[in-house]
Amino acid sequence: MTDAAIVTGAAGGMGVAIARAFAKEGRNLILCDLHVGPLEELAKELSAQAKVTVLAGDVTAADYPQRIVAALGGGKIGALAHAAGVSPSMADGARVFEINFNATTRLVEHLLPHMAVGGVAILIASNSGQMIARPMFDKALKKVLKGRSSLILKLMLRNSRTAYPMSKRAVQLYAPAMAPAFGKIGARIVSLSPGMIDTNMGRLEKQAGPEMDKLIAVTPLLRMGEPSEIASVVAFLASPAASYISGTDILVDGGTVAGVDAVGGPMKV
Repeated sequence: MTDAAIVTGAAGGMGVAIARAFAKEGRNLILCDLHVGPLEELAKELSAQAKVTVLAGDVTAADYPQRIVAALGGGKIGALAHAAGVSPSMADGARVFEINFNATTRLVEHLLPHMAVGGVAILIASNSGQMIARPMFDKALKKVLKGRSSLILKLMLRNSRTAYPMSKRAVQLYAPAMAPAFGKIGARIVSLSPGMIDTNMGRLEKQAGPEMDKLIAVTPLLRMGEPSEIASVVAFLASPAASYISGTDILVDGGTVAGVDAVGGPMKV
């Protein structure tokens, strides 16, 4: 039985690109997203290249991880590309953190026993997490990783604009925390942090205010990225060529974080 490649958020801009990249490799696909219609359209497109199963549902639902396990049919996971998530304009702060981080941990920990030897979990984070990588925030988030509460996090969740980078920084810290557990079964876990990507979600945030235009102006490559530029890195991380990469964050942002640092940090942009 061929190991499956699972893509969550598969109907989104990055998810579609990742699914297409996996289909070119002939991987058996399990495509997950909220609504069945877009998933079925994508499955129809990819069916000539790969066996495709679609699984519509809310990634935050308690039974969703088990539904994915059922879709495996007793098989193993060769690659999990977890791209499901929301941006600041799509939900309040608490919901942003619930979707982007809490649902991620539940999914990963439920799927861990079903990972194949040599398999990898690739968690899509964001370069915004790198931008707030400060000892105070990291200390608060590491408390949350251990199941404890954090006053700093509670304050940050009052606003979706601060909750979003906190949720993504939490994902970046979660990957190294889980690397030993993955290593014990011969598997890997990484986070991948895109910058500003030209997707519906990215365009929504660009329209929400001037912040993204300011970030593009200090980005060394002076543009948004394309979904295919994320998918190609995901495909590499899921390949044997990346067999010694685990427990780290891969930044794919055209140099935005470097550009922000060069002008003196996020408050100077």
